[in-house]
Amino acid sequence: MTKTARVLLLVTFLFCLLGPVSALAQTPAGAIVIYPAVEHQDDSLALDIFFTVYDQNGRPLPHNDTNIESASIELLGGGSAPVPASVGDPKTPIYITLLLDGSGSMANVMGNVREAAKEAIENATPNASFAVVKFNELAVDQDLRPIENFTNDHVLIQGAIDAVESDPGAPTCMYNATYKAIELLDKQIKSPQERRAIILFTDGKDERADGTRCSQRDYNDVIYRATRGGSPITPIHTIGLCSDDGCSNINRTELAGMAKDTFGFSAVGTQNNLNTLFREIIDGLNSQWVAHANVFANEGQNQAVLTVKLRDFDTPLTTTFNFFSKRDYDVPPPPANAEITSLIYNEDTDVYALGLSVASPDLINQVIVEVWDEKNGTQVPPEQIFENPEATLQFERNSQGLVPGREYSFRVKAVDKKGFLVAFGEKQETLLDLKTFVYEPPEREAVAFNIKSVQADFKTPQLNLNLDVLDKKQDINTYEGFIVDVETGAGIYDFTPTLFPTGGRIQEQLPPAIRQLQGPREYRVTLFLTTKDGRRLATDPYEFKAVPPPPPGLIARIQQTLTANPIVIVSVLVVTLSASILVIFMKRPGRRASVPTPLPRPPVDHTMIGLAAVEPDPVPQAARVPNAAPQAARVPESAKETKLTPIRAHLKVLQTSNPIPEKEKVITSYPFVVGREGCHFNFPDDRRISRRHLEITVRGQQIFVTDLGSQNGTFIDESRLQPKTPTPLNGATKLRLGRKTCVELIVG
Repeated sequence: MTKTARVLLLVTFLFCLLGPVSALAQTPAGAIVIYPAVEHQDDSLALDIFFTVYDQNGRPLPHNDTNIESASIELLGGGSAPVPASVGDPKTPIYITLLLDGSGSMANVMGNVREAAKEAIENATPNASFAVVKFNELAVDQDLRPIENFTNDHVLIQGAIDAVESDPGAPTCMYNATYKAIELLDKQIKSPQERRAIILFTDGKDERADGTRCSQRDYNDVIYRATRGGSPITPIHTIGLCSDDGCSNINRTELAGMAKDTFGFSAVGTQNNLNTLFREIIDGLNSQWVAHANVFANEGQNQAVLTVKLRDFDTPLTTTFNFFSKRDYDVPPPPANAEITSLIYNEDTDVYALGLSVASPDLINQVIVEVWDEKNGTQVPPEQIFENPEATLQFERNSQGLVPGREYSFRVKAVDKKGFLVAFGEKQETLLDLKTFVYEPPEREAVAFNIKSVQADFKTPQLNLNLDVLDKKQDINTYEGFIVDVETGAGIYDFTPTLFPTGGRIQEQLPPAIRQLQGPREYRVTLFLTTKDGRRLATDPYEFKAVPPPPPGLIARIQQTLTANPIVIVSVLVVTLSASILVIFMKRPGRRASVPTPLPRPPVDHTMIGLAAVEPDPVPQAARVPNAAPQAARVPESAKETKLTPIRAHLKVLQTSNPIPEKEKVITSYPFVVGREGCHFNFPDDRRISRRHLEITVRGQQIFVTDLGSQNGTFIDESRLQPKTPTPLNGATKLRLGRKTCVELIVG
C-alpha cells in the first residue's frame, strides 16, 4: 500500500469516527422555555411561549436544524386536554442589555472582549435592539447609565462597545448592576409580547480587591427580581471568562445557576475562545421559537407543559413552565359533534355494530346515521335517528339493502336544539364523520323461496299465501312484510314478525281495506323471511287481484235479514195482518139512506129542430187555456241521471318548525302525498318529516289518510296511525306529522 493510500484510508477512518459524534451533537435532546408572555382577553388567556430546542450537549439548535411538526400546551392540575398551538419564528422585538464588566482585572483582555462582542452583534436577529452598559463600582441606589440606550443600529452599538474601558482598581459590583439592568428593561418594555434578555459578561466575582462583597444586592435578590410573579421573566445569559484552568477567578456555580433559574444560557471559557462564548449566547437568542395558544387559566400561578413534535423523531420533546394569570377563565363546553368510534361486522348475524361519541350532547336534539352507496352516490334506507342522545351511543345496523362486494359508508349528522344541522369549519360542513366499508358477508348455503299464490277468501275471511321454500324449510324462523295498493301505491297492511308455519302456508286475517271492497282491485305483496341465524331473505313482490263476491239480490238480502233476526219475522206478520184487516173494513158496503117517492115528470117534447152539422170539439171549451204552450212530456224522477260532486278537502298548516311558502291547499285530485320533498305538499326543512310521510286517498265519497311508514309517525289526538293502513276521516281533523308539524284536514 502506498503512502498516499494509507493517508486516504486514515482520513476516511477518522471521518467515520467523527461523523456519529457530529450527528449526535445535532440530535434534539430537549426544549427549554425562555419566556412566557400572557395577554388577558374576555374569554381566554392568549399565551405566547418563546422556547428553544437544544442538542445533547445543551447547545441551542438553529431553525434550520429543527423541523417542528406540531406543538401543544397542556395546563396541569385542571384535568383539561392539551390545546393545539401554532409555532413560528418570533417577529416581536427583543431588547437586550449587554452588561460588560469594566473592573480593573479586565485591563489586559478588554480589547479582545470588545472585538468578540462586536462580531456577535453582527449575527443578531434583525429585530434585536441593544443597550450597552459598563459596570464595576455601582451603589445600590445608583442608576445604570447606558453608553448607548436601546437601538438596532449596529454602527451605534459597535461604537458604544468600543467606548467600554477598564477602570484600574475598580471592583465588580455584579449583582447591583444586574438588578439595575432588569429595572432598565422594565422601563423599556411596552407590551407582553416584547421580549427581553441580559447578556452578563464578567471575569470576576462580586467582590472588592480585599475580598469583601461589592454589591448590596445578592444572588437571591437578582433571581427574585428576574422571576417575580405577575411580571415577565427576564432571562440572564451569563459569560464567565476564566483566567486559569480551574476558573478560580469567577463563581462558576452562581453564573450557571443565574442562567438556569431565569431560563438563560451560560458559557464559560478562556480568552482564546471569547468569540465562541459570545456567539453561543447570540445563537441561543436567534434559535428561539414562539408557540401561540389560547388557554383557560386559573387566577394566580399556573403550571403548564409544552410538547413539541419534530417531524423526523418519534419521541416528542416536553418541558414545563409557569405563568401568571390575573383572573379565572371558565372552560367553554366543546362544540357539538358526533363521530364514529367503532365499527364491527358480525358475520354470524350479518349485522354491523357501531359506537358513537357525542360531544356536548346537551346541545344536540338528534343524531342521524345514514348508509350511502359510495359508487352510485345514493342513500340506502332506512336512516337511524337518535333523539336526545347520550355522550356515547351503541347500536346495530342490519345489512338490509346492501349488495355484497360494494363499498358503502356510514355518515353521521346531527340536529341542534333549534332544528338546524350542526356545522363546523370554515366551510360549515354538516357531515360530522364518515366511515367507509365494503359489505362482504360470508358465503352461506342459500335458502331461497318464492310466493306461489295469494288468495283473498271473503267467506272466512282470510288471506292465504302459498310459499315455495326451495331448501331447508326448517331453517326459517319468522316472516314479515307488507301489502300495497297497486293503483295508489299506498300501504294497506303490514305483516308483523310472526313465527313461520311448518307447512309453508301463511294465513292472515283479511285486511280491512280488502274486506270492504265493492269491486275487484289489484294489490302487491312483499314478503321477507328471517332464518334462525339472523339472515333476512327476500323475493320478488307478488301481485294478486282481490275479487269480492257479488252482492246478493233483494229477495236473498230479505231472507238473510229475516234469518238473522226472528223478531223481524213476527213484526212483518203483524203488520201484514193489520193491513189486510184494514183493507177489508174499508171496502165493506155502507147502509142505504131512505129515498123519497119520485114526483111525476112533465111530458117530453119530441119535436126535432134542424141544425147545421157541427164537428165535435175534442177538447172541451171549458178546458181550453188561451195562448197555452204545448205541455211537455213528464219524465219520471227515477229516469233522471244522478251526478256525484267530486269530493274536496282543504289542507291547512297550523304549526311547523320552519316557515314554508304555502300554508293552505285545496285538494281535488287523489292520491295526494305530503312529505319533505318531491310530494304534492312539502315541508322541506322539517327533518322529522319523512320524504313521503302520508297519503290522502278517496274511495267513493270517503276520504282516507294513510301513514306511508314514516320514521316519526302520524298522529290523531296523540294516537299514532298504524303504518300503511288507511284511516277514514270526516269533517275537520287535526293531524300531527312527526314532532312539531300540525295540519288540519277539512273534508267537504
